Amino acid sequence: MLIVGVIVFLASILAWRNGGEMLRGMLIPLGVIVLISTGYGGLMQVTRPAHATAFAQRYQQDPEGAKAVEIARVENDCTNYRMMNFIWSTICIAGIALIFLAGSGTWKGVALGLILLSSVGFVADNFLHHRAKAYLKAIA
Repeated sequence: MLIVGVIVFLASILAWRNGGEMLRGMLIPLGVIVLISTGYGGLMQVTRPAHATAFAQRYQQDPEGAKAVEIARVENDCTNYRMMNFIWSTICIAGIALIFLAGSGTWKGVALGLILLSSVGFVADNFLHHRAKAYLKAIA
């Protein structure tokens, strides 16, 4: 996710320098993609090693208790996946509606950016959800 954020950031710089009205309109949703990707990716870089270490220590002391806590955490993540799919779908529908309602090229760029934002979010969340389900199957 961190790499995606950096790539989109570099693309945004190119769009700002060389882009037309529509491409500049996409910069707001692209900025949101950068913030989400780098924020989530950075958070995972910081918290994942500590979580893995804590889980390993809990597992050494109480294997069944550690599994139960981890299964509950992953099931909560899977529940959040359904809500995020609704959010990404709503953003996509808003982007599609804005394409037809927008008059200027800037707003059409914002609409295309919203569709791109929802697509990136949907793909990333689906990848993370399938990874979580495989992890859940492995620890259950």
